[in-house]
Amino acid sequence: MAGFIGIQQFIQDYTENTAEILGLDITVLDDKGVRISGTGYYKELIGKAAPEGSFFRMILETGEPGVIIDVKKDESQCMKCKFVNQCKELATIGFPIVKQEKLVGVIGMIGFSHKQKEKMIIESDKLIRFLSNVSILLGNKLAMLDLGKEKGCKIQEDIPIPPKTISFETILGKDSGLQDVIKKARRIINSPSTVLIRGDSGTGKELLAKAIHYESERRIHPFVAVNCAAIPESLLESELFGYEGGSFTGSSRNGKMGKFELADNGTIFLDEIGDMPLFLQPKLLRVLQEKEIERIGGKKAIGINVRVIAATHRNLEEMVQKGTFREDLYYRLNVIPLHTKPLRERRGDIVLYLEHFIQKHCRIMQRYPLRLDPMLEQWLIRYDWPGNIRQLENAVEYMINMAESDIIGFNDLPDYVLQQDFLSVESGGLSLEQMLSEYERDVIQSYFLAEKYRNDKEQIARELQISLSTLYRKLEKYQLC
Repeated sequence: MAGFIGIQQFIQDYTENTAEILGLDITVLDDKGVRISGTGYYKELIGKAAPEGSFFRMILETGEPGVIIDVKKDESQCMKCKFVNQCKELATIGFPIVKQEKLVGVIGMIGFSHKQKEKMIIESDKLIRFLSNVSILLGNKLAMLDLGKEKGCKIQEDIPIPPKTISFETILGKDSGLQDVIKKARRIINSPSTVLIRGDSGTGKELLAKAIHYESERRIHPFVAVNCAAIPESLLESELFGYEGGSFTGSSRNGKMGKFELADNGTIFLDEIGDMPLFLQPKLLRVLQEKEIERIGGKKAIGINVRVIAATHRNLEEMVQKGTFREDLYYRLNVIPLHTKPLRERRGDIVLYLEHFIQKHCRIMQRYPLRLDPMLEQWLIRYDWPGNIRQLENAVEYMINMAESDIIGFNDLPDYVLQQDFLSVESGGLSLEQMLSEYERDVIQSYFLAEKYRNDKEQIARELQISLSTLYRKLEKYQLC
């Protein structure tokens, strides 16, 4: 590990940020096979040696990159590893790290879930090229470290850690409604026109706004988010537009820049714009029309170049009719309207979010990726998720904290989710156990009605992860034979 000590923190930060962006775990080993960096489960193993006979050990011996698309079936390498039966990796890619023509380590990407494995298979060429570039980066960093020691000086970090940027590609969802919104958003990334994103709370409005910013030419400039509902009315004006020194009691003697000035040349995201006080709306309208702001207590206008993206879950049209939102401001904001659909209207994406958040929070909690009970997964797909994506992530985080085995079951669900679901339908006086039994019957019946399974009991049992005899017992119990 000695050669990597000088840049070990750099490597760990780099791998953690990259793993979060790619959704794949990453690890780095030195020339002795000692793990110097890792994410997820491998973070716990930093400082320990990889098993003899393992795939990365082979790369250290041969100096050749490699890809294993199915760890359990690979006979060329994985079967030589004494821990192959305990290994939870499904797929892996490894690339040697070379410093001045000398092999000094290996960097690898690992997939623990079937979704990760599929991604690695489909994008293997791109991922290998990426690892090749990272290998060169690390080799150069080590060479620069040696050069710095020879000259007796400290080499500054010349290559920044990759920022946690957001793009349209990072927005999860295959639903046609979501993809239509993204398609529209792509067309206007470099437009100066104001965007108004409508949608229920928790549907990803800020994520969409960030994607527009980071895909645009403004991405090298600030993205400044302001929640108009979270800031007291008495402070919102100074937060947005700033103030000159001594403008009011308690103000800084030197004054303060507002959010619009801080976002100059970039993007300002005005979340919950429907909660903006009526007295401030004319001042915002002037900013949108004149492209200039005036600080509280100021005597001159300050020109700004800011892209404005606003968002709200409120019915602005109704507010205009009631006189609580200015009609002229509404039209000035609603130049490019975008709408994010609630999760209940795109149930096909729920599985994607479940897999993503399970991987994310297992990585944060340093647990092996857990699996959902298939029946629970079907139940979660049918649940309405009134809090949308935010609520779903919170529920997943709770379940991972509660899970005592590798499979997340109904017992791990937050109580409020069960209560909300069962209170939303007519239970007819049934107990929780009876309602769960009815749900179990519906799930099993849905598999038999699906064309995909064609009444194939063995395939259905495998999909439900139960034995064939258990399936027969349940069929008899629910009179589905």
